[in-house]
Amino acid sequence: EDKVMQNPLSLVVHEGDTVTLNCSYEVANFRSLLWYKQEKKAPIFLFTLTSSGIEKKSGRLSSILDKKDLYSILNITATQTRDSAVYLCAVEAQCSLVTCSLYSNSTAEALQL
Repeated sequence: EDKVMQNPLSLVVHEGDTVTLNCSYEVANFRSLLWYKQEKKAPIFLFTLTSSGIEKKSGRLSSILDKKDLYSILNITATQTRDSAVYLCAVEAQCSLVTCSLYSNSTAEALQL
């Protein structure tokens, strides 16, 4: 059974803290892992990770993938009140002849500042 899990499920942090969000997965035919930030409307895309050990960065956010141990982390440094949101990870599986699948975590990870 394919699954995607995040922890912690929610966090309360102080402005200026560094936060690490974890996403682990068990998916056949892994293709990529994606991180999103959702405030009120549709999720905003943050990163796509396809290769192990290659860090992606955007401002105070960074993420890395470990395909051997089947997990990714999302780091937010020097947190600000505007970082308060739900962060989601999703895993894309390799396409077959007929279908492609995107597996997301069933429980959202909320960051409150």
